[in-house]
Amino acid sequence: MDTLMLVLAIIVILLGIAGTVLPVLPGIPLIFITMAAYGWYEGFELITPKFLAIMGGLALLSLFIDYLATYLGAKRYGSSRKGMVGALVGAIAGLFLLPPLGIFIGPWVGALLGEKIEGKSWSASMQAGVGSLIGLFSGILFKLILALLMFIAFLIAVF
Repeated sequence: MDTLMLVLAIIVILLGIAGTVLPVLPGIPLIFITMAAYGWYEGFELITPKFLAIMGGLALLSLFIDYLATYLGAKRYGSSRKGMVGALVGAIAGLFLLPPLGIFIGPWVGALLGEKIEGKSWSASMQAGVGSLIGLFSGILFKLILALLMFIAFLIAVF
């Protein structure tokens, strides 16, 4: 039974890693919840409360970085405040309105609309939209690296 639970936990963690790239899956939160559940199952001997506290902190960091990266990407490419807010709102709305592509389309459209509301040209608005996408992909890359590090830490803890 212990081996079966470990294999199941590893499979779910791998799904969580996939979720850092595929917006349909919750990604890092799924990884953390799986680690906590496995820790509970095995009596918190291998997966200690200290380990879970560190992993929980990393999970919270990933959620913060996810939205911050899109915002900063738009800002870096000359977006106004309205464009940055638009990128952030677009990322959230896109996730719910057009999954899974909405997470990519939403920030771009949001930044573009925010810049048009600001009165900028189509060219400047498009540039801000591209910046929001660059920020989004930077956030995805960060989350993927973080998810892989969490997985490696889990494997070290249980083996």
